[in-house]
Amino acid sequence: MSLGTSLSLSKDVVTRVNTNLSVYALRAADMGQSEFSVAGLTLPNEDKLSVRHDLTSGGVQRKVARIDKTVVDSVLTPATASFHVVFTRPPNTAVTNAVIIELVNKMVDFLVTNSNANVTALLNGEV
Repeated sequence: MSLGTSLSLSKDVVTRVNTNLSVYALRAADMGQSEFSVAGLTLPNEDKLSVRHDLTSGGVQRKVARIDKTVVDSVLTPATASFHVVFTRPPNTAVTNAVIIELVNKMVDFLVTNSNANVTALLNGEV
């Protein structure tokens, strides 16, 4: 299954998906990598989503999803914030998609609990 030519992503917390959407259009695709961006933003402002698949020499699969947001401060200097999700999967067949999905669900639960309180705590260096 491919990601398609566009992705609509909510700016709101997970419980309010499909509101306040940003549409990321496919900008480039190559072997094992895709890049999407939000149209209509004036450079240097940019919202970008990239997905990459790598295989190490030891057979470990590495999947990376990354979202970047570039904004300009009051003196017109661009700054980029990013969030990455990295999956590492050994060649051992005991690590199934179900195992990975369970980990994803637990991490999402950790991040969005109490209206993103754990994200705020992480950003403030509290946990």
